[in-house]
Amino acid sequence: MSVGFQPERARALIDILSPDRLTRVVDIGANPLDETPYKGLLSIGGCDVWGFEPQAGAYDKLMAAKGAHEHYICAAVGTGEPAELKVCSDVGFTSLLEPSRRFVEATGQFADRMRVVDRIEVETSRLDDLEELPEFDLLKIDIQGSELAVFQNGAGKLSKALAVITEVTAVPMYEGQPVLADQLTELGQHGFLLHKFLFLKEIGFRNPWSARLKRSVYRSQLGDGDAVMVRGLLDLQGLEDEELKHLAILCDSVLLTQDLGVTAMVELMHRGVIQETQLHDYMDLLPGAGPRPAETAAQ
Repeated sequence: MSVGFQPERARALIDILSPDRLTRVVDIGANPLDETPYKGLLSIGGCDVWGFEPQAGAYDKLMAAKGAHEHYICAAVGTGEPAELKVCSDVGFTSLLEPSRRFVEATGQFADRMRVVDRIEVETSRLDDLEELPEFDLLKIDIQGSELAVFQNGAGKLSKALAVITEVTAVPMYEGQPVLADQLTELGQHGFLLHKFLFLKEIGFRNPWSARLKRSVYRSQLGDGDAVMVRGLLDLQGLEDEELKHLAILCDSVLLTQDLGVTAMVELMHRGVIQETQLHDYMDLLPGAGPRPAETAAQ
């Protein structure tokens, strides 16, 4: 369990840590269909966002609404080879992969929404080839099944990232789509471990006879969701001071995993980067935190 974003707490944490720069977020597939997990941090000017979106309409919306700390590029990130973008009737399902007919038939899900209405030839860029992209702390990626290709072509950029929020699925919704295990294996080779799921949907199997079963009740199959991967999860001592600062900020305001954030701050305290009283100042702002130890309460 964790607690939600709180602007005053986030600002106080940033003041305590005093990082050399804003926390950097890269958002691949930045189509503004849903609220992003970094929305709160961005709203207080606490992060710098670099977004990639190949759909012209979605890109135009991003550009029209962007703030001072947002940078968007109309491009597809992938293998670096030409590809075909399958535009679906529901743009949220648009993908470089073909929607899976077997998935639709087995689950009775999204038949209309995953219908391909247009096909557009696009050039893709390898993550490692994006020279204009600075080092970043968080990669948030949702590109309907092509996430693995980005990881396989982005080892250099990923080597400095602290966390990845990636859309995963238990069963392929697109033809040839890598599933959860494939992403975990690939990111594991880059030093990331699975930390948590922001959410994981459940879907049901459907056929003419199962029409008697209420959809809201009978959903046995894990579907898609967002997984959080963290680099150096069990070896925070291996992270640099600045990396620990940005990890703590992400844990508080984006990943909503404040216990890990406190662990990063403890490492900073052991190094003399922050004081124990500052650590307790932050924990005092966390709902449900116990009282300070007696020796620090008097300070």
